[in-house]
Amino acid sequence: MIFYSNELEFNQAAINFAARLISERASSVIATGNVADIGEECLEYLEYIAADNNLSAVMISTYLDIIRSENENIRLFFDK
Repeated sequence: MIFYSNELEFNQAAINFAARLISERASSVIATGNVADIGEECLEYLEYIAADNNLSAVMISTYLDIIRSENENIRLFFDK
């Protein structure tokens, strides 16, 4: 069982967990050769939520960078 020392620590863990779940789902969409634009949008919104609540967005940004890059690769591949 995990215990958090304060609400901020709990909120940080929760938003990081949500980012991981979104990233995993977006990755499975990308693995099928499709653009995970909704996953990208969700991660962008989570970044906003993190900033608005004084939480670190480092993990969210990392997931977002990966999904954004893979989406761009798919877009470039199919535009040619």
